[in-house]
Amino acid sequence: MHAQAAGDALVMSGPPGSRALPAAQLARQATGGDLDAFEELIRQLQRRVYGFAYQHLRDAEEAHDLAQEIFVKLYRNLSRYDAERPFEPWFWKLAANTTINYRRKRVPVPAQPSPDDEVGFEVQHIKHDPVLVDALAQLDPAYRLPILLHYYADLSLEQVSLTLNLSLAATKSRMHRARAQLRNSLAESEMADRDGGRDW
Repeated sequence: MHAQAAGDALVMSGPPGSRALPAAQLARQATGGDLDAFEELIRQLQRRVYGFAYQHLRDAEEAHDLAQEIFVKLYRNLSRYDAERPFEPWFWKLAANTTINYRRKRVPVPAQPSPDDEVGFEVQHIKHDPVLVDALAQLDPAYRLPILLHYYADLSLEQVSLTLNLSLAATKSRMHRARAQLRNSLAESEMADRDGGRDW
């Protein structure tokens, strides 16, 4: 249960420590049984993993549980990591699959699309806006995952493509559709707020 203990201790720990070693090297060392390397790997990933989990679940306690589950899965699957390939796409694919399985246990959030798409949208500037969090929750996972991997896990579009086993063109298409749906939801929320604030 080293992974469970490491996940428990580190998901809620303070700022990450030294980033001197790249994640791929730490993963190789951890595969060889180096628990210190595994703990450092968790330190490097924990904030992004927790943010990724929170944007999926919108619940701090469940996001903590999901982050722990992701790190336990990482520990159990390290032997499957091919050190000749980039670590991050492999890891985030594992994280995405773990998240999808975790969400299947939950009651799905119903989507409420809006016909209006006139409002602009920049995820990176409003990452923690509660209206945006709600809009993200309404997206189909096929569209939500590319957005979260790109903006919250800081993966390039090429890494997102590798992570989701999609072509770059398909990834860009899903990102485009996801942003359009988010624009719709944000516009709908803005209109509801404006109408709700009227005195007449």
